[in-house]
Amino acid sequence: MDSGRATPEEPQGGNVGEEAPPESYRSNSKKEELLLGYCDNFTRQFKKLYGDRKPQFLRPVNECGIEKFACTTLRPTCLPYKELYDWDGAASFVAGYITCSPLHPPDELPQQLSSPTLVLSRQEGTSFDMSGLLCSLLVGVGYDAYCVSGYAMREVTEVDQGGKTCPLLEVGEKEEEGGVGGKLSRYLVRPPRDLSSQFERRQETKASAEEERKKREIEAANAPVEEEGEVDKYHGLRVHCWVLVLSGKREVAQNFFIEATTGESYSTDSELYLGIESLWNHRNYWINMQDCARGLQNLVFDLGDATKWESFFPSVDQPLLVVPEESTATLGEEKKPDDKEDFELPPSWVLPLHISSKDFETRCPQGKKTTLYHKSRLETFSDYLTSDGLVSRLSLYSDTARRSRVETRSVYRHREDRLERRVEEGGSGLVHEEFSLGRESALRSHTHSTIHHHSRTLTFYHNARVDGLRSRELASSEMVEVFQGRPDFLHQRSTAYLKTTPSRSSGDHREVLRIVEKFHHDPSLPPNSAVAERVFSLKEPSSIRVTYHLEPDRITASHRLFLTPPHSQEQGYNLTFDPNAISGYQVDPQAPEPKSQELFQQLESLMAAQDDIISQVRASEREVAAILGRREAEESNPQLSVSVYDVARNQKAFQQREEEEERAREEERIQREKERDYLAPFLGKLVGDAKEMDRERMVAVAEECLKDKRQSLVDKANRLQCQFDAETEALSRKQAWYKANQDSITRESEANYTAFCNDSLFRIHILEQRLNIHKSTAPEKYLQLERRLREDHRLRPAH
Repeated sequence: MDSGRATPEEPQGGNVGEEAPPESYRSNSKKEELLLGYCDNFTRQFKKLYGDRKPQFLRPVNECGIEKFACTTLRPTCLPYKELYDWDGAASFVAGYITCSPLHPPDELPQQLSSPTLVLSRQEGTSFDMSGLLCSLLVGVGYDAYCVSGYAMREVTEVDQGGKTCPLLEVGEKEEEGGVGGKLSRYLVRPPRDLSSQFERRQETKASAEEERKKREIEAANAPVEEEGEVDKYHGLRVHCWVLVLSGKREVAQNFFIEATTGESYSTDSELYLGIESLWNHRNYWINMQDCARGLQNLVFDLGDATKWESFFPSVDQPLLVVPEESTATLGEEKKPDDKEDFELPPSWVLPLHISSKDFETRCPQGKKTTLYHKSRLETFSDYLTSDGLVSRLSLYSDTARRSRVETRSVYRHREDRLERRVEEGGSGLVHEEFSLGRESALRSHTHSTIHHHSRTLTFYHNARVDGLRSRELASSEMVEVFQGRPDFLHQRSTAYLKTTPSRSSGDHREVLRIVEKFHHDPSLPPNSAVAERVFSLKEPSSIRVTYHLEPDRITASHRLFLTPPHSQEQGYNLTFDPNAISGYQVDPQAPEPKSQELFQQLESLMAAQDDIISQVRASEREVAAILGRREAEESNPQLSVSVYDVARNQKAFQQREEEEERAREEERIQREKERDYLAPFLGKLVGDAKEMDRERMVAVAEECLKDKRQSLVDKANRLQCQFDAETEALSRKQAWYKANQDSITRESEANYTAFCNDSLFRIHILEQRLNIHKSTAPEKYLQLERRLREDHRLRPAH
C-alpha cells in the first residue's frame, strides 16, 4: 500500500521556514496511514469505474516529501485581524501577500501541496497552495468554503490581468451592480414594485452589450500585431485551483468563486473557469460527477446529491460509491479497510497559522507589488515603506503596450501634511491633491497645473474655518472665493486684478481693479433692503454699486450707484456728501426716497466696508502664499506620523526618549553634585591654586567648613524655635482674648476663633515635629560632613 507514496528519504520540498519541521510534517500517524489506505482503495475503485478521468488530488506530498490527505492540509484559523474576518479582506490579503507560481507543466496536477505555514513563510506558492491558505482563513471565520480543483483560462492560471480593467476603475460599476456573495439582511425592507418595462430594459442591455462588443472589436483591430495572442494549445486543459463559498453561513446570499491569486470574486457560471474535477474542505473530499462540456453554467453545487457529487467519506445523505459485483470479487481478495462510516478524520497535521502584525502590515513580498491591467499599471506599497507615505500608484495609459502615460493616481497614508490622494494628468499637467481634515488652514484639495502656474483652485473644509470659506480659485487676473454658512449671508467674492504675472510673495500685492460680493437673501429683511450684490470699482473713476434682491412678482431689482471721490482711500481724508455723485433705480415708484443723511451714512459704511474687504483680499493673498510655501516645504521633506498604538514603530521613539531622559538625569545629577560642593565657598577664598595648599591651610579650611556647618545647624534650630515660640504666644493671646470676651462674643467670632485655634495648633504641631527631627539629626549631619572632609582628596594630606 505504501509503495506508491514518497518516503522521508525522498524529499520533494523544503523545510517549514528556517527551522526544522515538526514531527507531524515528517511522518504520518497510524490514523493517517489508515486514511492513506482508504485513499488507495478509493483511487482503485474510481479508476475502475471512470478510467477516462484524470487522477484525483487526494494524497499530494507535502514540503517534506510525505504524502498527506488533502483535507488535513487545511488548518481552519481565525487570526486577530479585523480585515481577515470578511471574505473580501482575507482574499485581498492572500492575493497581495503571496506570489503565485505557475504550474509546470500547466496541464498536470502539482506533485506537492505545501502547508499553509510554509506558504506564509515563503510568501510564494501555486494556486493550490494559495487556495488552501485562503480556505483555511475563510473556514476559520465561519464561511462554508472549499478548495476547487479544475480547469481555467490561460489568463487565470498565469495570473495575466493585462486584458482586464483595474478593479479600482470599476468601483462605481460594482457598487451599482452589487457584488456576489453579499450578505442577507434579515431586516431588509422590500423595494417598491418595479413598473418599468422589462422588455425595454432587455433591449437596452442588448444594445449596450452590442456597442461594447463593437468597441472591443475596433480596439482589437487597431491593436498592434505583436499584441495579438497566440492560440493556446492547452486550452481547456490548464489545471487550476480556486475557492468556492457556498451560501448559508455568514449570511452569504448566493454561491460564488474567489480567485485566490487575485482576490477577486466571480459568479459560479463565470466563463473564466472551464471545468471542475473535485473540491474539498477540512472534513471531506467530493468528486464532480457532472458534465462540464459547456463550462460551469449548469453546474449544481448540492454536495448532498450523490448523483452529482461523489464524496470520499459517506454520510446518511451521501451514499458510498457503488462498485459493480464483478469488480468486488477481485477487490475481496485483498484485505478491506475498516468501514469509513465509523472513521474519524485525523486532525490537521499543520501547525497553527500565525501572521505577525509587521507581516500583516507589509502585505506584499518585500513590501511592494506591481500588477499590470488593461492600459494601466497598479503599484502597491506597504505602510511606511516609502519615505513619502505612498501606498498605491495607479498609472493609466492610452495604449495597451503601456508606453504613453496619460494619468497617475497616487494614494498616501500617515502623512503629517494630511495628504491622501494625488492625481496627475500627463497631457495637461494638471495636478489634483486631496487632504484629510486637520490642516491648519483646513485645506481640503489643491488643483494646479505644472504648465500654467498662475491658475489653481483650493477647496477648504468650510465648517472648520471661521470665515466659512469653501473654495478659492485663482487665475492670472482674478480670484474667486466661495463661502458657505456665513452669518452675513456672503456666498461669493470675486476680485479682479490688473493683468500681470502673479507673485507668491506676500509683500508684492497685485493692483486690485474691482471686487464683487454676492449675498444670499437675509430672511429677516425685505427684498428691497437686503443686499444681493456689491461691486467696488477701485480704478478711477472709482464707484460702489449696490444691487438688492428681487421683490416678489418683479423682473428687475433696485440698485444704487455711489461715485466715490478721488483720493478717498488715503489716510486722513474727510468724506463729504455730494448728492450728484449718487444715482439709483427704485423698483417701486411709490416707495419714499431715502434722505440725504441716510445716503451719506450708507456711503460711509460702504467706504469702511471697502477698506475692510481690501484687507481681507490681502489676507487671502497672504494665506495662499503661505499655503504654497508650506506645500513646497512639505513635498521637499515629507514627514510621516506614527500612531500611539503602533508599538513596533514607537519602540524606537521610546528608546530615544529613554536615552534623552537618561542624559537629562545624568546632567541633573552632575549639577546637584556641583551645587553640593561644600568646600567650594571656602576654597574660593584662598589666594592662589587650591591644589598647592600646605598642611596648615588645609586644616584651616576643614575647620572653617565644620564651623560653618555647626553654625548653620544652630541657626536652623533657632529659627524653628523662634517660629514655635511665636505661634505658641499668638495662640495664648487668642485664648486669653476669648476668655475675656466669652460672654459677649458672636457666633461668627466664635467660629473664627475655633478656626484660628485649629490652624495654630496644626502649625505648632508641625513646627514641634520639625524641631525634634532637626535636634535628632543634627549631630549625624555634622559627623557625616566630618567624614566626607576626611575622605575628600583635596584635604587628604591634612588628615
